[in-house]
Amino acid sequence: MRQLQRLLVTLAGLLSFGFIAPLAEAAEWLTYPGGEGPGKGKHIVFIAAEESYRSELSMPLMARILSRHGFKCTVLFAIDPKTGTIDPRVNNNIPGLELLDSADLLVAFLRWRELPDEQMKHIVDYAESGRPIIGIRNATHPFRYATHPESPYAKFDSGSKDPAGGWGRLVLGETWVSHYGKNLVESTRCDVVNFAGSHPIFRGVRRNFWVPDDVYGVSEKLEGDSEPVLLGQPLTGWFAEDEPVADKAPVPIAWTKSYTGSAGKAARIFTTTIGHADAFRVDDFRRMLVNASYWCVGLEDQVDAWSDVAMTGAYEPGPAGGAGLKTGVKPDDPSFLEVAAVADRSPKPAMIDDSLPGWRSLTEADFKKVNSAEDTWSWKDGVLHCTGQPVSVLRTDKQFKNFEIVVEWMHEKAGGNSGVFVWGTPESIERLTAAGKPGLPAGIEVQVLDHGFTERMKANGAKTDWFGTNGDVFPVGVKMTPFPPLSPDGSRSYPRRHLANGHGHWNQYYIRAINGEVRLWVNGEEVSGGTGCEPAEGYLCLESEGSPIQFRKIRIHELP
Repeated sequence: MRQLQRLLVTLAGLLSFGFIAPLAEAAEWLTYPGGEGPGKGKHIVFIAAEESYRSELSMPLMARILSRHGFKCTVLFAIDPKTGTIDPRVNNNIPGLELLDSADLLVAFLRWRELPDEQMKHIVDYAESGRPIIGIRNATHPFRYATHPESPYAKFDSGSKDPAGGWGRLVLGETWVSHYGKNLVESTRCDVVNFAGSHPIFRGVRRNFWVPDDVYGVSEKLEGDSEPVLLGQPLTGWFAEDEPVADKAPVPIAWTKSYTGSAGKAARIFTTTIGHADAFRVDDFRRMLVNASYWCVGLEDQVDAWSDVAMTGAYEPGPAGGAGLKTGVKPDDPSFLEVAAVADRSPKPAMIDDSLPGWRSLTEADFKKVNSAEDTWSWKDGVLHCTGQPVSVLRTDKQFKNFEIVVEWMHEKAGGNSGVFVWGTPESIERLTAAGKPGLPAGIEVQVLDHGFTERMKANGAKTDWFGTNGDVFPVGVKMTPFPPLSPDGSRSYPRRHLANGHGHWNQYYIRAINGEVRLWVNGEEVSGGTGCEPAEGYLCLESEGSPIQFRKIRIHELP
């Protein structure tokens, strides 16, 4: 009784200092109630039951973050039935698995469990129902039946022959293979696969980032329709500045997949073999998991590149393995409290201030049709509407040399295609005007594609590794040396991360073109560009290329 009284007094004191406590539906698990946000009305159940990587701390951390997005989040733990404390060394007890029966997303971070059949049934039934799953790190080998091979669920053992690799490979795409990078010695450079840069899972995630974690080995081929979206390059040490291991090529460390169970419904699956406790200190890694949660439950259009992924509450994981396990902790421990008062939530970058002296608006009077139809372009209440037909451009009345420009754009449909041309050459404009046929000019193109363009190309069987949708900067019939990261053929500057909103939402491009150098900012952050542009003077053009798009607030500042 005295212990309970002390806990209540502690919680009351924390609340008085601006702390917010999660709701504990039962002492055996932990629930953050969620609230307003895109995830409102959806329930995520996390399983934290492995003894190596401090999932008993990282999963509550992720649950706190996602609860701020509106999701109700419940964390289930391996519980010692004698003490009621969290103990991942107990491999046969995860209370609360019945909550999966009505969950919308399972986040699995567990290793080599041998659960009673009545508990295991809830996990298997969930997967067979066709609902989505995120698998983290050693969730690829979640079950091992060492003492009860007679169980009907023993076939899901990670070493199973039928199905090969057990539940992990069947559902998540892989089972245990090896430590490809030396465990706790060789850290990892993460590289987003080219075509996946525009995937909702990587919106706002840097194209290359580092994690203090080692790379798991994978089979030559992942299971089913697994599609690698993130590669891991082992580094020689535990620092971002360390060199790549010379004889270890990058291998998949995250992939998307579908799994169709007995219900006949295909579930969205996202698996990553990264999950060391310190990896969760990396903003890009946390954002990837938050975005994956949105994508899994069908909320990909709600993914915000600047959404809140801040670490809040206590997060001080000990070392990997048994040495880092803090014993005696129960699911209602005050250390799991969300701490609203000290949340470090970085503001979005400031947009360029185009109201300063020297800036002026480009309006209908500043543009001329080149090779468009009469109805391709139309102005209404200061907004320029484009039908997308035919492939053509609208050019400025005059040519520009050094300048900065702001333009806001919005695709009306998924998979839209457009662009802004900088320094369009007079010769190419004259040819297009004279011919009066579909076509695009020579110049530096700043790509304006909707995120769905990649999926549309894939559906048509076309290659998707040569472009990066919004934010690509590349020369068309002229010279430019692109800034890295580069497209596979070296001709395009890929954005360092994708920050544009999807169709139906406005985006801002700020383009600075000075002395043969072009730099692009997307929604407030510089992402791509190039130098050595020749020629470095010409027309500004807006592109019509097959789909309806709107432009507004086109403002320019000419520079000496």
